[in-house]
Amino acid sequence: MDTLLNVNQAAYVLKVHPLTVRRYIKEGKLHAVRAGGAVRIKEHDLSEFTKDVIPGTEESTRKKRIFLPQVKPFSSDDPILRLESRGASLQGKVFR
Repeated sequence: MDTLLNVNQAAYVLKVHPLTVRRYIKEGKLHAVRAGGAVRIKEHDLSEFTKDVIPGTEESTRKKRIFLPQVKPFSSDDPILRLESRGASLQGKVFR
């Protein structure tokens, strides 16, 4: 016979918050039963759930490509470097 765990125990095993376990149950990702008005999770169902979620599976080991936009390097002709304002300048002069 399988051991029945409550939501707090399952959350401790999965290292998540108990509300996350309840959300998994509501979404149908984790199978649970009601016993005496309380939610219980079979240990077998919890181990099956962890097999699907544990990192190291084929899908999670694929390299994720991150595409960054092409960025032009700053040059001395850049308009932001030609800004003038009140206050200190790059040359150490103060404009008034």
